[in-house]
Amino acid sequence: MQENLSELARKYREEMLRLYGMRSQGIEDTPPPGEPAAPDEANEAERPAPPPEAVLPLPPVNVPVTEPGDEEIVEGEPDLPEDEDGDPVLPSYIRPTAPVFPEEWEAQKAYEERNTSEGKLRVVASTADSAYPVPGARVAVFTRIGNKRHLNYLLTTDESGETPVVTLPAPSVDLSQEAENVAPYALCDIEIFAYGFFRSEAEDVHIFPGITTRQVFQLVPLPLQSEADDGITQSSAGRSGRS
Repeated sequence: MQENLSELARKYREEMLRLYGMRSQGIEDTPPPGEPAAPDEANEAERPAPPPEAVLPLPPVNVPVTEPGDEEIVEGEPDLPEDEDGDPVLPSYIRPTAPVFPEEWEAQKAYEERNTSEGKLRVVASTADSAYPVPGARVAVFTRIGNKRHLNYLLTTDESGETPVVTLPAPSVDLSQEAENVAPYALCDIEIFAYGFFRSEAEDVHIFPGITTRQVFQLVPLPLQSEADDGITQSSAGRSGRS
């Protein structure tokens, strides 16, 4: 076994010395049988060239390249041309328009501008030609702004059939001095509900500035054989104007 290893080592050294001598003299080594020959230059020329790699264009010369975040920050407002009054003149592409508000907002604004003062209101509920008061009646007071009614108060009559005095908007007293002002008062609507009586209401009740308006309702009792739901029916006899 040891002799075989020594023999193989000797043959390996001789083969390496032979190859080294051939390389130093410029003699190409022929591959042993069964191994493919090394590709020569002619075969390399016949192979198709690989596709060129994508090359990104370089930036122009003398043009600074800005990185994100390196932009110059200009403090203050931009300089705009001014007119004769010293007001800035906006560019032509900027055309400011006035905001458009809903009709309810415009009606509310007009109502507040007109009714800068206050008036007072008390509601009285009675029956049998004011012979008996109607306690516990529910009273709803509405203010009309534009084409809509807005609930202002929900009141209840006391033992004497009267509600507490409440405050409502009213126009200023100065408006009554103007010749063209034909309505120096505000308007409200009132509805009243009482158990055992027809429902009643009063529209366009006048509220004057600095004056307490006393609105009296003459409630009509329901027939004895009618049901409670009949109270939804309105009675023209239960309506009354401002007193």
